[in-house]
Amino acid sequence: MYNRILVPTDGSQPATAAIEEGVTLAAQNDAELHALYVVEPIPLGGFSAGPGPASAEWDGVVDKQRAEGEAATAAVAQRGQEQDVDVVEAIEHGKPNQEILEYAADHDIDAIVMGTHGRSGADRLVVGSVTEKVVRKSDVPVLTVRMS
Repeated sequence: MYNRILVPTDGSQPATAAIEEGVTLAAQNDAELHALYVVEPIPLGGFSAGPGPASAEWDGVVDKQRAEGEAATAAVAQRGQEQDVDVVEAIEHGKPNQEILEYAADHDIDAIVMGTHGRSGADRLVVGSVTEKVVRKSDVPVLTVRMS
């Protein structure tokens, strides 16, 4: 039924619950699992795009986000390997809901599995709205997973 399943991840506990569902669904369908982390460019006070110390600080933030993304997608790959599921790791840059939907379209994804909550604090609200936007605009089924 499903050949390619997308699991967007931010490395949070709710994302981990979605990963478990995604890996299980991929194993049941002998499907390829795609792990996607989106680095969102967030304008922060004191950071600028121009040359100089502020630019170096901004580069550090992006590097840190990219490292978080690599760790998050590697965790999905490890979990997939444990269940004999092929995992494709990807990191994109942009607005998460847009990048998730574009990735799904560009890679012929058959289903998306996402957590309903993300990190704590303000990030939790952002990730929740990302899931909602993906559910509303996706051309493929979206399985939402609540953290137990």
